[in-house]
Amino acid sequence: MGIELAPVDVSTVQERVYQSLRLALLKGQFLPGEPVSIRRLAEAFGTSPMPVREATKRLVAEKALEQSSDRLLRVASYVDSVHEEYIRIRIEVEGFATEKACSSKDPRLIDRLKVHNDAMRAALRSADLEGALSGNQSFHFEIYKAAAYPQLLDIISSLWLRTGPILAMLRSDTDRFFKIFDIGYKVHNDAIDAIARRDRASARRAIALDIRSAHLWIHRYYKSEYEAAAAAGLSKLP
Repeated sequence: MGIELAPVDVSTVQERVYQSLRLALLKGQFLPGEPVSIRRLAEAFGTSPMPVREATKRLVAEKALEQSSDRLLRVASYVDSVHEEYIRIRIEVEGFATEKACSSKDPRLIDRLKVHNDAMRAALRSADLEGALSGNQSFHFEIYKAAAYPQLLDIISSLWLRTGPILAMLRSDTDRFFKIFDIGYKVHNDAIDAIARRDRASARRAIALDIRSAHLWIHRYYKSEYEAAAAAGLSKLP
């Protein structure tokens, strides 16, 4: 044919699909227990099923997705005791990252944090729940990136993969959702103020409060949902 074609880098496609799915989980675009269809994801990405299949294998290994014995894929389900364990770990590692962020010499850090937090509040005011989730994720990871500990950022990302969808579940209870994020906006402001003052203890305390208060609301939500399911004669929630 006389035409020289460069080989297609399949690994690049796989990585893009993986990073896109990862970000969607971090931002709460999937719900706990939600079925995941490789075919539908491939159609959405405009790829063959292969890169999607490889990406989901990685996410199963990271415990963000679960694969049943009949090879069905789902987003990891909510288990109260497991989520409590994740929350305790998150408070420690994200608190440590926040302390390190207080030493950042980035002159634009505080401005970016305010932008993310204000974007979260603006999304709430316009009832854009997806936007609020995205703003919350952007705010937190702006802090954790400022810690300048790449391995720590990887650990935090892995934990958020497992808890992001759980927070997103609250979209079905808008009153509870708005209360959580309204409290979160105020606590975020406390964290911003502490980081600006390089007050490591106060910054860590604010982030810990943000994580713990959201967890308490989530726990109450799932408790009420399970009680409602039991009253209706259902064995369990999806």
